[in-house]
Parts: sequence; C-alpha cells; structure tokens
Amino acid sequence: MNLDIFAQIFLAIGLMFIMFGIGLSLTSSDFARLLKQPCAILGGLTAQIIGLPLAALFTIIVFKVPPEFALGLMIIATSPGGATSNLFSYLMKGDVALSVSLTAAASVICIFTAPLILSFASSNLLQDDRTISLPVSKIFLPLVVLVLLPLLAGMFTRLKALAFSQKMQRPTVWISIFLLVFTIGYVFHKEHDKFFLYFGKLGTIVTFFILIALTLGFIIGYLAKLDGRQKKTVIIEVGIQNGVQAIVIATSPLIFNNLTLAIPATIYSVLMYIYIFLMYPFFRRI
Repeated sequence: MNLDIFAQIFLAIGLMFIMFGIGLSLTSSDFARLLKQPCAILGGLTAQIIGLPLAALFTIIVFKVPPEFALGLMIIATSPGGATSNLFSYLMKGDVALSVSLTAAASVICIFTAPLILSFASSNLLQDDRTISLPVSKIFLPLVVLVLLPLLAGMFTRLKALAFSQKMQRPTVWISIFLLVFTIGYVFHKEHDKFFLYFGKLGTIVTFFILIALTLGFIIGYLAKLDGRQKKTVIIEVGIQNGVQAIVIATSPLIFNNLTLAIPATIYSVLMYIYIFLMYPFFRRI
C-alpha cells in the first residue's frame, strides 16, 4: 500500500523543515567539537552508524523478522538522531552541545552510509523478494535533496540572519515534534485496520531493538570513559532516531514507496520515547 500524493508531499516538506531547523541551530563550534571531544563524538557516531545497523541485523536474525518488516527495521536503524534528541538531552540534563554535534554529524554521514546499507539490505536481506530492491543512487540522491540541502540552507540562514535563527530554534523543535506526531497518526490512520495486528507482531521485536540500542549507548559511553552528562547524551542520541526521515524513506515514491516498510519506524517512534522516559530515574543517577 502507498501513501497518497498529499501525504507524500507533506512528509517530504516536513523532513526538509526538520533538517532546516537543525541547520539553524548549528555553529562552527559544533563542528570544532568533533576535534575537541574525539572520544565522545567517535563513540556516539560509531554506535549510531555501525552499531545500530548491526543491532537491527541481530534482531532480524533472532526473531526471524519477515522481509518487508526486516527492511523497515533496517531503515530506522540507518536514520540519524532527530531534532527531538537535542530536546531530550536538555530535559535529561545531558550535554546539549554534544547532542547537537552528534545530530549534525550523523545527519551528514548517514546520507552516504544509509544508501549503501539499505541497497545491500534490499538486495540480500529480502532474498527472493526483488520488488523493492534499489540501487545506491536512487536512495542517495533523494537524501541529498531532502536532508543535506535543507541542513545547509539552515546553516546559511544562521550565518546571514543570526537573530532570526536564534528566535526560531525553539519553535522548530516543537514543530518537529508535531510533524512526528502527525506522521505517526497518519500512518496509523491509513493502516488502522491492521495496525494493532502489526503492533502485536512487532512490539516485542522493536522493544528488543530499542533495548539493544540503549544498552549500546551505555556501553560506548562507559568504554569511552565519558562523564555523566556525555553518557546520557550518547544513550539518547543512539536511542532516539529520526522517525520522520525513516518514514519518508520507506514511503517516498522517489525511494521505496511502500507503506508497510514504515510500520517498524512508526512503532519505534512511539516506543522510543516511552523507554527514554522510563530511564529518567536511571539518568538521574548518572
């Protein structure tokens, strides 16, 4: 099943707005931090870029996840952290500056890594199902338009209109949350007759994957000998993915154009916040 043209356009514009909002929050110091805090940055990026796809693959093998849901899980695993991860780092008293740097770096890197991983997954993970197998270029080019260009536009806007950018930072975060909620609600509306069936099948699987992600973030923070605020930030960045981007990749006519692939990302987008909130007592002890 595919989304209608209105929903596809709305989701594409929504993702571009989210990336533009992230760009508005970026400064040169956010990128300089890549060199000043190498352990925290490299640890967080390693967990996101390499650890999450491996965790998704492990989950797929353990639960013998059906092909389309398996690819859907891989899509959310290859997505970067979202704008809401920065908000949660603030609420949980993490290192917000580190969170912004990780979100920015992962957003750029994932443009190159996600097409490679998803192209490989769609060709090999699905085995005999070739109907949604895609070459790298067909995934890469839309991500450049939907993710990289709006991000750069936001950074350029901040460079030329600092006061406007600072004024818009908080509204863009809340609008990003609204877009995510709307996206989840729309997918639920389109698939409401099957959604609870999907949730019954995938709830445990997605929960297992989220718990691995959160554990991975904790282990990376421990091995990198990060301080408490940095550990919390890495856990949040690894645990909170850009659900809107994952759903756009799954449903966009330019990429996979398959609503079923968006179901794991939709369920993940609901459960990830629940588990992050449940970890609040743990975060207070860090």
